[in-house]
Amino acid sequence: MREALKKLTGESLIYGVGQASGRAVQLLLVPLLTRLLDPQAFAVGDLMMAYSQTAILVMVCGMDGALARFFYQEPDREARIRMASSSLVFRLATGTVVAGLLWLLAAPLAALLVGNAVYAKYVRIGAVTIPFTLLVLFGNDVLRVTFQPGKFVALNITQTILVGACSLWFVWRMHLGVVGVLYGRLLGDAASAAMSMVLVRHTVRPRFSSAALRRMLAYGAPAVPAMFAYGLIASADRFALQRWCSLEAVAVYAVAIKFFAVVAIGVSAFQLAYGPFAFARAQTPDAPRLFARVFAAYVVAACLGALLVAEFAPAILGVLVPASYAGAAWPAAWLAFAAVALGAYTVASIGIGLALRTPLLNWCAGGAALVAISGNALLTPRFGPSGAAVATLLGYVASSVITYGIAQRVHPLPYRGGRLLAVFSLALALALGAQRFAPPGAAGVAVKLGAALVFVAACARLGMWTVRGSVAAERPGDTSRA
Repeated sequence: MREALKKLTGESLIYGVGQASGRAVQLLLVPLLTRLLDPQAFAVGDLMMAYSQTAILVMVCGMDGALARFFYQEPDREARIRMASSSLVFRLATGTVVAGLLWLLAAPLAALLVGNAVYAKYVRIGAVTIPFTLLVLFGNDVLRVTFQPGKFVALNITQTILVGACSLWFVWRMHLGVVGVLYGRLLGDAASAAMSMVLVRHTVRPRFSSAALRRMLAYGAPAVPAMFAYGLIASADRFALQRWCSLEAVAVYAVAIKFFAVVAIGVSAFQLAYGPFAFARAQTPDAPRLFARVFAAYVVAACLGALLVAEFAPAILGVLVPASYAGAAWPAAWLAFAAVALGAYTVASIGIGLALRTPLLNWCAGGAALVAISGNALLTPRFGPSGAAVATLLGYVASSVITYGIAQRVHPLPYRGGRLLAVFSLALALALGAQRFAPPGAAGVAVKLGAALVFVAACARLGMWTVRGSVAAERPGDTSRA
């Protein structure tokens, strides 16, 4: 088990480099864009990016998870090539059709989502970008399942450099404003898509297998409503702010959501490594205990990271962005822990994947989306960006809790769910308290670091790093956990 945990840690670190580079373009551009663009323009750009990510999440159709689930079960290399190639054909076809529809419906979509049909041009640029983004994601999926983390990192670093450089050129030197950011994403993703096809050329061929595609769709397609629901959670907050508050409030929230992205760098790295890791070891005798230890380690590490990010968010904002965005600090704290809850869903859902019961994910996601949408409707009009952040956190927490409960019914694993939720709640309380009550200067830094030490001490006291503390005891007569 120790060797398996070391391998997962190593792979997560490698994927973390790739994710850090991929997310870095969002973070590094913030200090510049908040100064080069007025708040309304910055808000519109963020809205377009959020809606684009939601569309892409749905269009993948669960093919990423299906490839990870079945790739290792194919009998030989040729069968795996057919499976990967069939997935590529499907993604290209889907991306092209959806991009065409978005192009035709750009004006009404802009009026609905951004509040004015004048932004139709932005929708069309996003539509053209989608097929290229899907190709980059396909390349990432293939590199993961073929265990080529070096190429994965190279692809993501290249994408970061290209998107960042093109965006800065169009915004800073060409003075194109928001449209420059969108053009930067388009050109960067187009070049990265070409690179991804070069990197995976040994795994794709002019092959197509309808049987392999049906198998993957049977696994992934039932989860499409779930992906749509998670897309709603990811974009409902900004939609609510744009509808009930103002574009200036969207701009503040757009800065706050970058702290979600900071925590999500590590969370996403773990998610990328965990799927292939778990499915490849699912049949080993020690798998249940291994999964339980991974869940505990993830919650502790992710909560500690979110705690530190939330505590120091005000100081970071004071350095990076204009004073008009200082109000992003409080919602940033809630959003940092929303990223932790999103990652917990990945671990909790592994039982559903192993049981081949992916349609159940629709219930998990539907319940979570209902919580998030209701939270936004109740909290955002009254509390603005902070209310939207709390609603987003509640949505992702509901996702993890509901998924955990359902997964334990179809494929029980020896998780300590109550203890994990207590650790998460403690970290969130410490983060909010430290940000709100810590004094300025060195004394405040000491208080914040002290809160982090309190969290670490509590986890040690609970034995979260040991089998006894992280793996539930087997119940008498319970053979499902053997």
